[in-house]
Amino acid sequence: MSDEALAALERVIADTCLKVDAGERIATDLASWLAEHGVAEEDARAILAAPPRLGVYRSLVRNGLSAVVLQMLPRTRARMNAATPPARFDRDLAAFVDTVAPRTHYLRDVPREFFAWAEPRWRADAEVLPYLPDLAAFELAGFAVGASPAARDGSPAEDLALDRPLAFHASTRLLRLAWAVHELGDDETREPAARPVQLLGTRDAAHAVRWLELTPLAADVVDRLLAGAALGEAVTAACAAHATAVPVVLADVARLLADLGVRGVLLGAR
Repeated sequence: MSDEALAALERVIADTCLKVDAGERIATDLASWLAEHGVAEEDARAILAAPPRLGVYRSLVRNGLSAVVLQMLPRTRARMNAATPPARFDRDLAAFVDTVAPRTHYLRDVPREFFAWAEPRWRADAEVLPYLPDLAAFELAGFAVGASPAARDGSPAEDLALDRPLAFHASTRLLRLAWAVHELGDDETREPAARPVQLLGTRDAAHAVRWLELTPLAADVVDRLLAGAALGEAVTAACAAHATAVPVVLADVARLLADLGVRGVLLGAR
């Protein structure tokens, strides 16, 4: 098979699975659909003579894309679909697949791509409950924490020192939100408080995802440490950003680092 013929088959399969009108087209006039995509006559004859598989491929691919999104964003979907207008999440997911389609080769990345497309639309739409984008970000971050590798790098941890960067467990994530969605629990009727929160997520020894709420200054320190700043540099810069004298917060920073060490979040210095 020539490269051109192979490319035509790849195009027709991709469009069959993802284009909004493809389902109707392949059901009513498959021959024209194949011709429009430049499928070679020999390949077109084989497809037309075989059992109708393209429709099956379409259903399998679209169901697979939907399933992974729904697995990672179940609470966002349930709340958005139950609100006004109804079924908004499902309609937006279908629109994403129809008009944009995933660019990743990995199913696990599809929810993130969908959210990157949907988030600005949700935040700009007064009909979408304002906390739902934060809930989606929280759900996706929780999945990222749970699925992260076991170690950040192979370098051994050492005792903490002001002139060294720190090593954190690879699952560690810092999330800043405008709504306290982490407090919702399992109560699907409750709405979160509208207040800025800084959440540090990690996975414990039992592989459960844990979240710790930090103060703005503590979050700034941790953010800089995660970015690779040395401990002393991170504390000094965070204090300057928050107009706070370093001696005032040293004891609090020490307690935070000790707590993170006990939790297995902080592994030592690099």
